[in-house]
Amino acid sequence: MRIIAIITVLLFAFGALLGADYQLIESKSGKSISLAKMAAKLKKADVIFFGEFHDNATIHELQAELLPLLYQAKKRLIVSFEMFERDVQPDLDAYLAGEITEEEFLERSRPWPNYATDYRPLLEFAKDKGLKVIAANVPRWIAGKVARGSLTTLEDLDTDDRMNVAITIDTSEGAYKNNFLATMQNNGVHNRFGDEQLYERLYQAQCVKDDTMAESIAQYRERYPKHTIIHFNGDFHSTRFLGTVERLRKRIPKVKVAVISPLYADAKQRVSARKQADYIIKLNQSEEEVSQ
Repeated sequence: MRIIAIITVLLFAFGALLGADYQLIESKSGKSISLAKMAAKLKKADVIFFGEFHDNATIHELQAELLPLLYQAKKRLIVSFEMFERDVQPDLDAYLAGEITEEEFLERSRPWPNYATDYRPLLEFAKDKGLKVIAANVPRWIAGKVARGSLTTLEDLDTDDRMNVAITIDTSEGAYKNNFLATMQNNGVHNRFGDEQLYERLYQAQCVKDDTMAESIAQYRERYPKHTIIHFNGDFHSTRFLGTVERLRKRIPKVKVAVISPLYADAKQRVSARKQADYIIKLNQSEEEVSQ
């Protein structure tokens, strides 16, 4: 009877594994890892970048499951969002402190369309536990201004608006720019007059976002050196340790970073797992299935 019971448990576990929507892989070992084990290891990082596909429900569920586990592992935790912009930090702080209602907060903070389902659980957990939260990103209208004009349009901002943008913006050549331009060309319109200039402006706007998020995180890291910061952003901003990650490292060279990056089942892994992230979320879905 005992043998039958053991076999039943093993079959159940195997079936659950096959039915899972994802598999977590630790890049260093190449082995599967549980969410709880990953959280225990992540507590050693100074800054964690959780890259997401904004419209993927499985990833958002994982984020909501990971945050409490990470908090259990390390109480000194700060939550950071690409999805909130620097100019709404006072409103975010006021909401966390209970000084304004949720309705007032949402009216002021320009939440993303999927806030209620995907980001509210994270923010409410932070609020319940008294955690600090960073509105890390540049105001979107400023990034749009750069995309339509150029980086020089930042010179036209008044003092208050300029404070919502990183002091230094890095638009240098390299792997990140090459990856960005290739993505734009693959997903956009080709061979039209002005495409090269358009892509250059879009890249500059992208860098404004990356540097502003990196500066925001660096400022909190310097103020709270014993805390771990977990930053939620679109995967492109952190995959391959580029984008916001490399800009943070330029500001704090010795920072201990951990990167989580998702991968669809039908996607080609263009770099090795170790070069993509510390932890890979292998989704048992194709990108086409999700978009339908």
